[in-house]
Amino acid sequence: MVTETFFAVLVTDMQRAIAFYSTALGAQVKFSTPGWTSLMIAGVRLGLAPGTPGPTGLHFAVADLKQASAAIERAGGRCDAPVEVAPGVIIANATDTEGNGFTLRA
Repeated sequence: MVTETFFAVLVTDMQRAIAFYSTALGAQVKFSTPGWTSLMIAGVRLGLAPGTPGPTGLHFAVADLKQASAAIERAGGRCDAPVEVAPGVIIANATDTEGNGFTLRA
């Protein structure tokens, strides 16, 4: 039986990645070593591990896409212009400081 589902992304600079997710998305650090960091974001665990960053399939639903996009940029990430992908479904593709892609959804 599954007891937890979590996501992991690969990072080249653990401290920079921790700072990004904490500042941009309000993550709380639960455990941290150079080889693994466990963060909580909106009740979901996100693990950070050393490696080569890339696409993640990770999505964050947000109440205010403009505000969330600005927070991503202020924290050192990048955020594309929002796009309506279905009626009433607006997304913005984003990239963290390590080069991992994820999606914001309003």
